[in-house]
Formats: sequence, structure tokens, C-alpha cells
Amino acid sequence: MTTRIPNPLRGELGVGSEGEFRIRFERVLAHAPGRVWAWIAEPERLERWLPGCVIDARVGGAVRFDFGDEGTATGVVTEAVPPGDRGVLVHSWRWEGVPDSVVRWTLEPVAEGTLLTLVHSELAPDPAPDFATGWHVMLDALALAAEGEPTEGAWAALGEVAEFYA
Repeated sequence: MTTRIPNPLRGELGVGSEGEFRIRFERVLAHAPGRVWAWIAEPERLERWLPGCVIDARVGGAVRFDFGDEGTATGVVTEAVPPGDRGVLVHSWRWEGVPDSVVRWTLEPVAEGTLLTLVHSELAPDPAPDFATGWHVMLDALALAAEGEPTEGAWAALGEVAEFYA
């Protein structure tokens, strides 16, 4: 049986404009930037789409993505600008066995709601397909949660999404 991938819009893996290897996603969410920010920054909302993870969305705040047996990424918020016209959240990403990297979330208003751009940069190419799989599924879960929908469909598609990036 095939799982339906909630959002088949693939992220981009490759060399960015500044010569760094990166993953880049763009997603349009049908909500104002302030509401999308709340789903990323408010612990009770974050828990609904990314259980066990913490993003303290203020400069110096702790970041922890706990994926159980898969591993844990930690980091520190280096920039946090809640949306007025544009919201930005930047944090480090430390994963055992790979060089440290940076994740940047940008929220911009568009006619349909919010353009969320996520860039994970300064990556080594080897772990990038696995990280892209994770970000893809997490962004699908975020979109579902923001719509008031269960997020299990996003997580159930993990294997199929991994085939996108293999």
C-alpha cells in the first residue's frame, strides 16, 4: 500500500549563492505570518506537530530536535524577529558526527497567506538527503497542524519521502 505524501513539493539540495551546500524549502501556508510563527515558536503548538522538540524563539534560546533512536540535534537561536512584515528565526544545528550547520526560517506575507522558506546551510553533502527527508516531513506536519488536521499522515509518509531524496 502506498502512503499519500501530504506535500510532494520537493526541497532543493545543492550549492547556494554563497558557495555553501544547503537544503532549501519553500512552502505557502494559508495563514498570516504571525499565526505560522506561533506554530513554530509556541511550545504547546510545536508539540502538536513536532513532539519532543523545543525551539525557544529568542536570541540565546535553546533548540532541541529529539528524534529518539535516530538522534538529536541541538542548537542555539542566533536571530529571532517575530513577523511584522517578515519574520526570521535562525539557529545553529549540531548533530553528532557531522559539522555544525545553520537553519534559517523566513516568513513573508503573500496573497495566499505566508511564504515559509527554510534553508539549512553549510552542510556536508553526505547527511543532506537524510536531513532533507526530515525537513520535508516536518514542514508537512506543520502545515497539517496549522490547518487543525492530524499530523500522522506526514510522519507515515517518511519512507516514501526518503525515496525522493535518496
